[in-house]
Amino acid sequence: MSRRRMGPIIPKVCGADVELGNFVAGTERLGGTGPEASRALLGAIVELTQAVPALRNTASSRFRRSAAVNAQDSGRVFLPTNGGCVYIDLDHLELCLPEVVSAFDHVAAWHAMLRLAQAGLTAANADRDPDRRVQAMVNNCDGRGNSYGGHLNIAMTRRAWDAVMRRKLHYLAYLASYQASSLVFTGQGKTGSENDRPEVSYQISQRADFIETMLGPQTTFFRPLINTRDEPHSGEARLHLISFDSTLCPVASLLRVGVTQLVLTMIEADRVNPRLALDDPLAAFQDWSCDPLLEHRAPLVNGKRVSAVELQLRFLDEARRFAEQVGFETVPRATEILDCWQETLDGLTRRDWPMLARRLDWVMKLAMLERAKAQRPELAWDSPELRYLDQLFGALDPDSGLFWAWSRAGLVEAVVPDERIRHFEAEPPPDTRAWGRAMLLRTGGPDTIDQVDWSTIRFRPQSTRPACVVDMLHPLSATREHWKDRFTADASLENVLAELGAERVPNAQATIVLPGPRGLVPGVWHSPVTQWKGDGDESA
Repeated sequence: MSRRRMGPIIPKVCGADVELGNFVAGTERLGGTGPEASRALLGAIVELTQAVPALRNTASSRFRRSAAVNAQDSGRVFLPTNGGCVYIDLDHLELCLPEVVSAFDHVAAWHAMLRLAQAGLTAANADRDPDRRVQAMVNNCDGRGNSYGGHLNIAMTRRAWDAVMRRKLHYLAYLASYQASSLVFTGQGKTGSENDRPEVSYQISQRADFIETMLGPQTTFFRPLINTRDEPHSGEARLHLISFDSTLCPVASLLRVGVTQLVLTMIEADRVNPRLALDDPLAAFQDWSCDPLLEHRAPLVNGKRVSAVELQLRFLDEARRFAEQVGFETVPRATEILDCWQETLDGLTRRDWPMLARRLDWVMKLAMLERAKAQRPELAWDSPELRYLDQLFGALDPDSGLFWAWSRAGLVEAVVPDERIRHFEAEPPPDTRAWGRAMLLRTGGPDTIDQVDWSTIRFRPQSTRPACVVDMLHPLSATREHWKDRFTADASLENVLAELGAERVPNAQATIVLPGPRGLVPGVWHSPVTQWKGDGDESA
């Protein structure tokens, strides 16, 4: 057995930005009704939450430049309720979740943001003509050749990111092969095909038709399986994942985040088995998507052929060995994630569709559509009626969305209690900078703030002090544990900023940089370097 020293391993802080399809029903307009629908939704959410604009006209030129990152974004606001964010991207409402460390908290925060958007939808339609109601869809395609993003962002070490993207091709192939085969639990399912892909009746992934190349930084055209967008966080890196669907089932959402956290941990530890690499991950992703019976086998680099489920089982075996030899200390509740992964893959192996329909979106949707076909045998897979039901699956409106109907009927397996979801509707995650961001937004209020983004808040000058900038560069800074004594019920913004250090710079703009956990400076928030034995079973 050989011995190798691992690289640093950091907590897999997770965020997500998810576009919703939106339109005004019963209305045809040149260019579509997306602009009207998205602005109505955003305006309603601002009213409900007293959200704070990301940039005000009074902000300094420095902040105007920093905020104008992408001309297609508009109306970005941050939520004092849970520290998340909402904005319009290319005429689609986009929900940005507050940062979390736990995959279980991701599920709760995701459904909390969906409930917030549902409340906004109800408010937006309150005074509208019933024939011109705003509609929103939690889908990744609209059946007309357009695809919406459901992006996942997970922190990883700069060393590991560089290994994947710049230095080690087998690391890149390993990650791409995981992403391609993970569609068995990350897909939402869809009827037909788009983007000039061969026609099929039903497929697993909504994004597969729109993933057209292996590698690249772009997200709106010629989309890559592995996105190379590099937006560093606190000296480390952020992996931007754009190939996953927007799943509604809690188990599917848990696995999408939790299993990815496990795989990235193994990559950081240099525990990469090149024998799991597919010969052509992009082709395998597209072919597997068109095979809901899970029979298609794609070639690995070594020539062996595997199904998507078989390859996922091999990744699971690697993770089990890693858990025994090293441990997933930076992934909360890793054992539960491993067990859920195992149970789901076993169900896929057995083709236990009734069990899987409670866990996986694409199986649930397929069951709904097959039930409709059984009731009306004359319906073809490309019939407008079935494609309408396909879109209704992800309808945000709880009265018309098919997913919500199944959930109310007790047909969806939960992984977090409803109280946790309700908590994230009104409160931020306690263990990331989202907590400090939300508390500062609440304490200051919108009239005191010039600019806010994920890591920075600039408070406008007051008669008693100059402008003050609070930098929360570290994703694990400004947590409840660090700040709970500062935000008392009667705490004023002036007192909070003074305690943070603003009063030490009385005659100039104060910039307060908050440290990460245990007072560490950004870039060294990893666990202690340990060792592991052996390279594992390489029979794959």
